[in-house]
Amino acid sequence: MALDRFFDLDLSKEKLVRLVSEGEAAVAGSPHADNAAAAIFGGFIVIKSYKPLAITKVDPPEHLALCVAVPQIIVPERKTEIARSLIPKKVDLQAVVRNVGHASTLALGFAYGDIEKIGSAMSDSVVEPVRTKMIPSYSAVRENALSAGASGVAISGAGPSVIAVVNARDVDIDKVGRALKKGFQSGGIRSRIIQTAVGNGASVERTKL
Repeated sequence: MALDRFFDLDLSKEKLVRLVSEGEAAVAGSPHADNAAAAIFGGFIVIKSYKPLAITKVDPPEHLALCVAVPQIIVPERKTEIARSLIPKKVDLQAVVRNVGHASTLALGFAYGDIEKIGSAMSDSVVEPVRTKMIPSYSAVRENALSAGASGVAISGAGPSVIAVVNARDVDIDKVGRALKKGFQSGGIRSRIIQTAVGNGASVERTKL
């Protein structure tokens, strides 16, 4: 986006997503648009197709807050590429059915502005079971956060960070952060806690030096 502004290219957000996706292919092995679209557009993103690229953005509910635990562990080089390589090539039909149901519920949660519905859908039967092997104490971290009031918990991207969705109107996000930290501590792992919110996408803050 900075280069687009610097060279007065006036590229569309969709074109920028395609370019960023190619950059991701260079570092992670494949041109996924999910991260790129979220960074450029912000909000909750649904990518219906790649050819043509079809992106839908939905704004998050007002009180949706995020609490991220970043464990202090050594991660392999090209971590994302390795994490993607763990995804099974063949998947049980029942696992697919569960994932489609959860994905649909997640989208409805954002459409309705229902944080609890969003959190209840943060369960994956295909990718998460294999990626948790790269995250020590994941089960304890997840259960701790849910017990502390988090609406939902999942691996953040390829990991090893863990993200909790919190209804900040009803739940103490500090308590959720402490619960995440305690979960990692149960396995002898230190972690850094970040409290944040869903962003509005990349923007240029300054155009002149």
